[in-house]
Amino acid sequence: MDLRRKLTAFAALATLAAAAACGGSGTSDDKSGGTVTLSFWNGFTGGDRPGVEHLVDEFNKSHPKIHVNMQIMPWDVFYQKLLPAYGAGKGPDVTAMSANQVAQYAAKRVFQPLDDAFSAGLDKSKIVPGALQAGQYAGKQYGLPANFTPLLLYYNKKLFKQAGIAAPPADWNEWIADLKKLTKGKGPGGKPAQYGITMGTHETVEGIPILLAGQGGGVIGDDGRTVTLDSPQSIQAMTTWTNLVRTNHVMPVGTSGADADKLMQSGDAAMEINGPWLTSSLEQSKIDYGLAMVPAGPAAQTTLSDSVQFSLGSRATGAKKKAAEEFFSYWNSRDSQIYFANTTGFPPTRTDVGASDLKNPNVAVFAKYAPKAVPFLPGQTKFAQMQSEVIDPGFEKILNGQGDPAALLKQSAGQLRTLLAGS
Repeated sequence: MDLRRKLTAFAALATLAAAAACGGSGTSDDKSGGTVTLSFWNGFTGGDRPGVEHLVDEFNKSHPKIHVNMQIMPWDVFYQKLLPAYGAGKGPDVTAMSANQVAQYAAKRVFQPLDDAFSAGLDKSKIVPGALQAGQYAGKQYGLPANFTPLLLYYNKKLFKQAGIAAPPADWNEWIADLKKLTKGKGPGGKPAQYGITMGTHETVEGIPILLAGQGGGVIGDDGRTVTLDSPQSIQAMTTWTNLVRTNHVMPVGTSGADADKLMQSGDAAMEINGPWLTSSLEQSKIDYGLAMVPAGPAAQTTLSDSVQFSLGSRATGAKKKAAEEFFSYWNSRDSQIYFANTTGFPPTRTDVGASDLKNPNVAVFAKYAPKAVPFLPGQTKFAQMQSEVIDPGFEKILNGQGDPAALLKQSAGQLRTLLAGS
């Protein structure tokens, strides 16, 4: 999956949302010759495409009375087309989209709740908890996992060995010491020739909130309403890491996800927090890397997740709804998830797939830590606005030394409270 194209497309969604408020998928109960046809749109254009196509083909073969008619398109095209299509009553029955986008469609009643899938064959006790949490809105399940992964710590084994570091850091004390040791030399503009870590702060998955959580802080609490960005714990965490950036220069500031990846691929950064999509580019760059859980903070050891979720259009009722529930159950079955993991490099969405079922040891590491991963701001209808207008620019201002961390976090927290009050 091309993650950054998917993320960049989010910014355009808010302006189109009103058009879809009264829309939905096309016909409510379309049958052709006794076969129920489900239209399915997604943006799986990357390395995961063959695995997706195989599972859809196998489902169609094994379910002769259901036909999933899949259309794959680039993520930016997907998001550009989706809301206008629903607004015109011609949207797909089934979609697969970023978990962070599900809530805004659910709030507009474009999607319908999927809780009935649990009584129709999908065993929720076997699904990674965070993969379900990622698709929840207003106490109901509007998304079911198409994929789910934790974000883990990548580390360059060669650079670790050169620095005399035998293993990845287990806690913040070790991490901070390693970061200082791995930040070396002088490059262009007086910047380090080698950074201890690289972390994108825009157009990418979030890394800074993982650091806040390690100190016991966060951005918005589990209730989805209480802003914790300016809590004492969040301020303490941000102050600690800002000092490391401003004083010890352990990380570049203001990088996009793509630029952060390039530093890791070139061997100019020793660590990065990212998902499984990074593995292939590191291997192509011949970087000898390892994977580990994000080091434990003073208060917690946790990480964030990334997930694509299935949703069902509100007009897909009756036979279409039952057919979709069968498809979701098939996709998240044990056999399907073993195949998907071994084909795409993403960990399985299930908890009952063991390391012995997985051919790639990297996938096994991601699967091991999947239960520790939590989604970032699930159920927020204004997620894109929060991220692009408040959270990311706020973090970058702090790391750039444009003000006191406490004052700037309080400013960003106030903006989040305003957005929440209007949602």
